[in-house]
Amino acid sequence: MKINKYLSLIPAVFSPFLFAEAPNYYQDIRPIIEKNCLSCHADSKVSFSFEDPDKAFVFHAAMNPAVQDRRMPPWLAAPGVESYQQDISLSEDDIKLFQHWANAGYAKGVDKKAPIAKSKTLENFSSDLSLNITKAAYLPNQKNKDDYRCFLTDWPKEEDLYVTGFKASPGNLKVMHHLVLYTASPDTVDMLKYLDGLDKKEGYQCYGGALPDMLGDKQTRDKFEQKYPNGVNQLLDNNFWLAQWAPGTFGYEFPKNTGVPVKKGSILIAQMHYYSGFSPGEKDSNSKMEFKLSKHVDKPALVIQLTNNDWFNKPEENEMTIASGEVKTLSVGTSLDEISNYIAKNINLDKSEIKNLELHSVNLHMHAYGASGKTYLESDNKDPQLLLSIPSWDLDWQRDFIFTQAKIFPVNTLKQNHLFVECTFKNYSDKIVYGGVGSDDEMCFNFSYVALDLE
Repeated sequence: MKINKYLSLIPAVFSPFLFAEAPNYYQDIRPIIEKNCLSCHADSKVSFSFEDPDKAFVFHAAMNPAVQDRRMPPWLAAPGVESYQQDISLSEDDIKLFQHWANAGYAKGVDKKAPIAKSKTLENFSSDLSLNITKAAYLPNQKNKDDYRCFLTDWPKEEDLYVTGFKASPGNLKVMHHLVLYTASPDTVDMLKYLDGLDKKEGYQCYGGALPDMLGDKQTRDKFEQKYPNGVNQLLDNNFWLAQWAPGTFGYEFPKNTGVPVKKGSILIAQMHYYSGFSPGEKDSNSKMEFKLSKHVDKPALVIQLTNNDWFNKPEENEMTIASGEVKTLSVGTSLDEISNYIAKNINLDKSEIKNLELHSVNLHMHAYGASGKTYLESDNKDPQLLLSIPSWDLDWQRDFIFTQAKIFPVNTLKQNHLFVECTFKNYSDKIVYGGVGSDDEMCFNFSYVALDLE
């Protein structure tokens, strides 16, 4: 394993004595749908709506197969590994109930007009700040299948604050693949605004992260550094990941007593990945970001990216090559000490103040050739500790898996503990697949929300 110092239908047998009478839709099935499904299957959500009970019943014959093979609800984490917040997966009893309902002929029953059960993830996100991402409707680059575009937004608050929750509302789900939100320090604002719109369109192309790809061009970079000496290094050293959105992700509050610091005068950089080739002519407009804010938190935090940067090199130097028909597993890890160093540097914290590191979440991100993956911890002289297993990857349903109880590591144990992400790919195409940022390329990422408990 490489450590990167940088950062089917399930058969079932049912006894007729398990149920006193045949279940029906309104009495038995509808409450499960309201509790577990409406966060996606609702008006203005990512999938067709089940809010109207009668209209949802029309899909009765399709519901049970999706439930039995665990495609729905789309909770990708394997059971029995860890306990996560907002777990929308169905219990074994619920799954058996769906099957019994199907076997009994999908009885509808009578609507008793009971109030909707509280959904495990039904959004109740009350924000302190809402910001538009673009000033005008943006048409993604129609010549490329993918368009990575960064848009700048001034941070409007006149005091240092902590972001304690985040929600993204994409304006056009037909073209959105993901959003990554960065924040950059006040002393970089003039530089970023100079680069904004140099190609005569709002924002700038940013396949590589928060910074403009144009800085890779020597002539552009030289001209920029004539105006801002050492400006590229300043940009690299003064931005960090704030939050993210991908299909399947909803508004969420960060763990209690934690938050990501944002200084007054900072600027936000929203990296938008558009699926340009899949929806020609479709524009993005009215995409929004919402924030929960606090003046103080006990534990400052950041989102940590875990990947191998060599997986994004040009093909002849790329360490991620997946031949046609090949099944390939790759992994990368870093120590918790390196993670604490990264956080301390970005928030100007003296490491001597750190008492504990708290690992609050894990996830997995791949593209279309992803088959399965996991994140885990390795500690000196101990067996690996599995944190997340996704046995069947689905690009359309992604989320952060937030532990019910954070993993806490005293500062004197950070060097001996390493966090790993492992991805397995299956190349079903007739070409070599390389690591990269395009939708036809592959990647392997874990993003974790990490907080520092201070002395």
